Amino acid sequence: MLELFQAAISPHQILLTLLLALVVCYWLLVILGAMDFDTDIPDADLDVDSDGHHAHHGMSTGGVWLTAGRFLGFSQVPLVVWGSFMVLFLWFGSLVLNQVWNPSHSTLQAFILLLPNLISSLVITKLVTIPVAKLFKAMADSDTEAEVVIGRTGTVCSIEADETYGQLEITANGAPLLINVRTQGGTLVKGTHAKITSAGPDNAFYFIESV
Repeated sequence: MLELFQAAISPHQILLTLLLALVVCYWLLVILGAMDFDTDIPDADLDVDSDGHHAHHGMSTGGVWLTAGRFLGFSQVPLVVWGSFMVLFLWFGSLVLNQVWNPSHSTLQAFILLLPNLISSLVITKLVTIPVAKLFKAMADSDTEAEVVIGRTGTVCSIEADETYGQLEITANGAPLLINVRTQGGTLVKGTHAKITSAGPDNAFYFIESV
């Protein structure tokens, strides 16, 4: 353990250790609720002109950013998530490579090892963020579905709908859509017309009221 600590604060490792410490502090603050987690994904930040095309500046810089993001994986997940994985793998890769190939702690050798460490960290980060990207996409799809159904009206199709159980049928694109619902007080019997007012936790169900 002492050897690991000494290696982590060695001259060629200390900067990455400080970066990793910042990453750990950030996630601790997020977990404790002292800081908001930024879920913005870089693709959404590209400038668009009034005709729906990328602006001239967006074509020169945003296009390159978008291409790099798709290739490296940071356009599918929030940048802070991608960066956290990247810093973690850079730190670990630097530690291992210097222990194996730079036992004398040569600054020049540590600098040379940066390139293979950077390449391997980029590859591993991309692979790791693939399943993470699917998770964020599912979350985004769930939010989009909630935005679509909130405010719609339908008919209670279960025997009744109350604070613990209920189902509502609404028409979406010509086909009936069955969703789980709850009331915020009282009971609605089968056949009652109701309006969806808001989404429940994680969009697992929706709150309704009689109309």
